[in-house]
Amino acid sequence: MLLLIVLIGCSKDSKLGPGTGTGGSLARFTIAKDHLYVVDGNSLHTFGLQNPAGPVKLGSLMLSLEGEVETIYPWGDQLFIGTMSAMHIISISRAGEPKYQGSAFHVTACDPVVANGQYAYVTVRTGNNCGGNANSLEGFDVTNPVSPALKFTIQLSNPHGLGLSGNYLYVCDAEAGLVVFDITDAAIPEKLNTITGHTFIDCIPIGNLLITMVTNGMVLYDISNPAEPVYLSEILNG
Repeated sequence: MLLLIVLIGCSKDSKLGPGTGTGGSLARFTIAKDHLYVVDGNSLHTFGLQNPAGPVKLGSLMLSLEGEVETIYPWGDQLFIGTMSAMHIISISRAGEPKYQGSAFHVTACDPVVANGQYAYVTVRTGNNCGGNANSLEGFDVTNPVSPALKFTIQLSNPHGLGLSGNYLYVCDAEAGLVVFDITDAAIPEKLNTITGHTFIDCIPIGNLLITMVTNGMVLYDISNPAEPVYLSEILNG
């Protein structure tokens, strides 16, 4: 599977913080607060980037005994870690010293996650090696990171990655299309639009640009009007 990640040395979003990376919800590594965080099957590994040409490993945090850690997403002083059975919240308020805060458990399934400080949004799906038996978008109130609370579940076709841009959430629902939600009311997302024509796997909103990963390449959309993505260009593998 083609994976897409964009790393930006200094994010323009103050909520993400300086030296923060921007990546898709299927990413397995990210940069936050001038540190590199990498997940593997069991653990979160931390590297110092004071000398970018020579990263220094600072330590590892065990998150699972089952080899199920999959994805990582940064927001502010937190990392949101997706696994086959849970979303873990990790504090990085002390840069380079990640500390476990809390978890939200769900049905066993692959688990991309994005967050905005108040809510974390997770997709679970079938048809993969994670053994999932549900296809849905789930929203968790994470204002108390020690005890995330499930607030809604929306049934979808086969959702993969997802991306946040302000009050809009983009969900890559594979062959069913790119689904756009208004999350002004975070607990009650409103479905606004579905873009079809590709099998969407993941997406990264950057300003007025939405980079989407599809099964055979990449498609770019203008999201100046976030509710109605406008096709710009594509790079496909035939």
